[in-house]
Amino acid sequence: MTTTKHPQLPDMLTIIKGWAKVKGTSLRKLALKTGKSQTYYNKILKNGDPKASLLLTLTDILHVNLFEYYLDLLPEHKRITQREKMMKEKITELENELKRVGEERDRYWEVVSKK
Repeated sequence: MTTTKHPQLPDMLTIIKGWAKVKGTSLRKLALKTGKSQTYYNKILKNGDPKASLLLTLTDILHVNLFEYYLDLLPEHKRITQREKMMKEKITELENELKRVGEERDRYWEVVSKK
């Protein structure tokens, strides 16, 4: 089975080489850290569709979220993760609670100032 490079997928080989350079390392050194060969990395990353486990490993080593390049391909409404949804709901809940507490405080000070 041959895999063709999807034209929309990010060029992960170039991206990872770029991040490696920024981080003061190289693809060869990354390969050594993970017990793979540079040839393996060149082949897998050139394909344009690397395994998630490889991206997780490289994300951990480089301290860069390499999955963002794939998320950016999604429509805006699909980019949000479940964790983000939960956090937004929690923020809304806390903002409402803060508003309620502020209103209670204001009522309290109204009563206190009338005495």
